[in-house]
Amino acid sequence: MEGRCIPNYRISIKNKKIMAKRIVTKIGNIFCIEIDNQYKRYFQYVANDMSELNSSVIRMFKRQYPMDYISQIDEIVNDEIDFYTHLILRSGIAENVWYKVGKLSELGDTEHIMFRMVGNPESIKNNKSDDWYVWRINCECFRIGILTDEYRKAYPYVGSAFSYISMLEKIRTGMLPIEDIE
Repeated sequence: MEGRCIPNYRISIKNKKIMAKRIVTKIGNIFCIEIDNQYKRYFQYVANDMSELNSSVIRMFKRQYPMDYISQIDEIVNDEIDFYTHLILRSGIAENVWYKVGKLSELGDTEHIMFRMVGNPESIKNNKSDDWYVWRINCECFRIGILTDEYRKAYPYVGSAFSYISMLEKIRTGMLPIEDIE
């Protein structure tokens, strides 16, 4: 076993002990993401969506904080919500893109979070589609056809949980390609 990295096991390489990084996340955890050494943003892990491969659902808070800001959990979670999304939470931790700053059991209203996605990308013509689907966390997805005003407020879903690279892009630009489609 010497020389192989096995998660959660202590191994010895040239008389040095190395501990594999153990990643533990829990609903309620609050994370910080630093953007280009210019500002910080915060998000909270609020649910697992079993209807989308048990992916993590987060709520991203809107405010940008200076790099020297010291986390005040109450202030962070009282901020306006920028968006909700599905996220591959562990990859961002493993790559040191975001880090945990605290935990709060208050998760906001997770019962009414709604997501939308285009069922068949080939149905998109002139940035419009008649093949939209919507769902709430842990509920069945249902087809609505044309995107109506009632469902336009649903958060865009890009077909899979965000990677940390997609999350950084969303924060930097404020948009994803799916958000331009009606």
